[in-house]
Order: sequence, then structure tokens, then C-alpha cells
Amino acid sequence: MINRILFIIPFFVLLAATSLFAQEESPIDMNAETVKGKAFVTYPSYSGEPFLNLKFQLGEIEFLDGTKASNLGLRYSSYRDELIYFNEYLSDQIVIDKISLKGFSFNELNGEKRIFRRQNYDGFINGERYFEVLSDGPISLLAYRKVDLETCDPSFSELGLAYKQSYSYYMFAPGKGYSLLKINRNSLLSKFDRPNQRLVKKTLRRNRVMITDEASFVLAWNVIKENGIAINF
Repeated sequence: MINRILFIIPFFVLLAATSLFAQEESPIDMNAETVKGKAFVTYPSYSGEPFLNLKFQLGEIEFLDGTKASNLGLRYSSYRDELIYFNEYLSDQIVIDKISLKGFSFNELNGEKRIFRRQNYDGFINGERYFEVLSDGPISLLAYRKVDLETCDPSFSELGLAYKQSYSYYMFAPGKGYSLLKINRNSLLSKFDRPNQRLVKKTLRRNRVMITDEASFVLAWNVIKENGIAINF
């Protein structure tokens, strides 16, 4: 009897140790219980790219109550305006419920942090959208990174369809809404009163800023903001 008891005790100790080790090694993803959404369905394969980031990048999401979940593999679909999360524990891709988020961010391979905010858009084709925040403040500079599926020359795509960028840019202020912008000098100047337009030109020349693309437009916006030149909005 004593020998049997002595045999049983080491057996349970070994069982408990094995169970503890298994728990430590299990790839339990706590975010799986927090992130709500549906399974991602692969898009049709056409020319062009439906995603903003070609691969999943580490990022962070913020829920409506302000809580955050970080170190998630995130990928933004410009085609569907949806955020996709790679659940490592399930080895599955989940489209996160848009209405559950305030926003999200992820880091590019070069270390650049990209920040997106969910907002209600009240213009043409209204509804909830993810906007990239290019410059934040009382008046924000936003980008809507839309990609459309359009017909194209069969020489470009055998199926006659391709994903094409259709980005839109806005300045936004709470209580005032959205004002459409084009990425050029004249569009930017149109947002200022005539006396301030001359001041904007002078300020950009002094800082050697020439608007030729999105990056230089954002630079010009920030230089104007730093110099306190009032926007007519």
C-alpha cells in the first residue's frame, strides 16, 4: 500500500509539471478574445494592389473605450476600407469590426509610423471611413486611401480589370466638417484669404518648399501651421 502511494505522488507531480510547461509553451493569443470581426475572404486576383501595406506589419488598435491592443499583425485594405488582423493562434486573417474601433496605427519597414482614425464622412457616399492622419491639430490634414476596381486595357490586365488608386485628401475640423484638397500649390493657396496667400508663398519660398507630391504637400502644410498662418475654413 505504501509503495503504491509513493508511486502515485511522483506521477501527479510529473503530470502537474507537464501541464504547466504546456501552458507556458502554448501560443495563446489574448487578443483573440478582444478583437471582434469576421474571417477574411481573399479578393479576386487582378493587376494592381488592393492593400496599402503589402505585408502584415506590427501595429496597435484602439477601441471605442480607449483601451488598446498592441503588437498585432495588421494590414489595411484600401479596396474595401477595412483593417485585417492576423491571428497567430488561429493562423487566420480576421477583418476587424470597423464600428468597434477609434483607430489604428502600424509601423512601416522603414520605421515610419502611420496613424489612421475612424470618422464619419458626410459627403458623397457617406459613412464610416478610415482616414490616415497626415497632420493633426485643430484643423487636420487627412487622406482617404481608396483603391477602386476599374476596367482597363486588356494589354495591361488579361481580365480587363485592375486595382487603381483613387486617393482623396481633406482638411477637417470638428463642427465644420471636411473640405476637399488636391495635392498641388493652387489648391493649398485657395484655403487662405488673399493677404495670407502672399504670406504663404513667402513662407514656403523662405523654407525652400516646393509642392510636387504628397510628401512635399504635407511638409508645406506643417510649415504653414508652424508659422501660425490662419486657414480660411
